[in-house]
Amino acid sequence: DIEHQDASGAAVCMDCGVVVEENAIVSSVEFVEGAGGSSSMVGQFVSATSSKAYPVAAAKGRGGGWGFSRDSRETTLNNGRRRIQEIASRLRLQGHFIDAAHRLFTIAVEKNFVQGRRTTHVVASCLYIVCRQEKSQHMLIDFSDALQVNVYSLGTCFLKFRRLLGLKLEIIDPALYVYRFAAHLDLDEKANAVALTALRLVARMKRDWIVAGRRPAGICAAALLIAARAHGFSKHAHDVQRILKVCGMTVASRVREFELTPAAQLTLEDFHKQAANSEDPSQQQQQELVWQSEADPPAWSRNKIQEARVKAIQQGNVALLESGALDDPLDGPRK
Repeated sequence: DIEHQDASGAAVCMDCGVVVEENAIVSSVEFVEGAGGSSSMVGQFVSATSSKAYPVAAAKGRGGGWGFSRDSRETTLNNGRRRIQEIASRLRLQGHFIDAAHRLFTIAVEKNFVQGRRTTHVVASCLYIVCRQEKSQHMLIDFSDALQVNVYSLGTCFLKFRRLLGLKLEIIDPALYVYRFAAHLDLDEKANAVALTALRLVARMKRDWIVAGRRPAGICAAALLIAARAHGFSKHAHDVQRILKVCGMTVASRVREFELTPAAQLTLEDFHKQAANSEDPSQQQQQELVWQSEADPPAWSRNKIQEARVKAIQQGNVALLESGALDDPLDGPRK
């Protein structure tokens, strides 16, 4: 027969008198009266994220309520988690993004990365790293719009934090953004068809070395622009620039690079037919040579033209220079 004493937290055997358990943690709340007549709670407060216990404040704070004394580290962590939750709610991120970002923010606090930097920039960098790891559809410009801060300031903070952690983040596939931004182009019932064409254009650009070394936003903007025009929509470059927030020169360069590939000479029906055959293993031997061929990388082609121009200038071949054969196709004919 064991009797539990809630006041002392001990468990005593009533038959032999052996103390089975003592100094147990009790959930009862007790108060004591101080010398000046003030009351204070007995015990210490341990939060879910703290590494030690904090004594109960014996005096009222500025707000007139009773509180607990905390160190600056826990206050920083709590403020960081609160700001992470605010940003995540604006971008509609799930709970596991918040937990992962808070773990990264804890590392940033331990390594004093938050010193001299705005907490908003640090928590946004943590969330963006998690989005990159989870292959989410969010871009850094989305965090800039949500926080109303300079995107280059966020980018600088993100790059320094990634270098501090030694993380190697994979390059984002441009196909992740196709369906998201296709819904903002007012394509009505043809939105899925345009998105499918844009996805196959991205796959074709990968084969032609246009995606390598390029930012995914510019590739996605060019693919959506070409796909929308192929389906009969009168879309201009500024329509995709406004949605994806990319430079007009970037979109024009990607479109011109695709125009020089063999796939640009195909009709929409032939393009989809050959793309479908390439996805079907039984039809891969029957598809035409156009889809199997690969274009040279744009940078390599431009360098070869520049080398040929330098050689022609050194040899004094004026006829070859004036013929236009050594003009850069991305810049147009020389005048």
